[in-house]
Amino acid sequence: MKKKIFVIDDEKDIQEIIKVNLQNEGCNVLTFMSAEEALKSLRKETPDLIVLDIMMEGMDGYEFCKTIRSDGNFKSIPIIFLSVKSDELDKILGLELGADDYLTKPFSVKELLSRIKAVLRRSESSGATRDAASIIKYKGIELHPDKFRVLVDGNDIKLTKTEFELLHLFLKHPGKIFTRDNIIDSIRGSDIYITDRTVDVHVMNLRKKLEKHNNLISTFSGVGYGIR
Repeated sequence: MKKKIFVIDDEKDIQEIIKVNLQNEGCNVLTFMSAEEALKSLRKETPDLIVLDIMMEGMDGYEFCKTIRSDGNFKSIPIIFLSVKSDELDKILGLELGADDYLTKPFSVKELLSRIKAVLRRSESSGATRDAASIIKYKGIELHPDKFRVLVDGNDIKLTKTEFELLHLFLKHPGKIFTRDNIIDSIRGSDIYITDRTVDVHVMNLRKKLEKHNNLISTFSGVGYGIR
């Protein structure tokens, strides 16, 4: 089946370059000059992946990402940010908001295609795993892999995709210590931009959302993280 990909970027030349190359790979590509235009289309059809620019007039890429990640119908759609913003803090913010990858402009078309394929593979694998997985319960936390849902003391909490994958990883292996490299390989893959600092930020945010259960995730100094 052809993969349907949305490309949201206000630079027509970049749209066309990405579109032509993805079509050569057998993808069905829809292009949009604005986030608002893409949101209207989302109500009619759901893509397998979104390539998203950050700096656009009106709704920017960050706001678009936050909007769809808060919608149960769209929150699992993989997103790759494509932006001239190259600072590490910009990349961390994009990943915190729920993006699956971040590539800076100017970019290599071959690298972008490689990252798109990698994200799609992980998305398919993750979806298949969740469908077959059972509910995990641990000290007041209840994780539903098939529904992308987490309850803390019976109350739903909203997690980004990365936070969900982190919690899922820890809960599946209580007592195991994961180094930052282990975590990077397990939830994103070594081909995706991520740093030790990014892992620390995601763990910090996850702890906050677990509220009184935040001490379940332990820091093992000089090693990594895990559930005791």
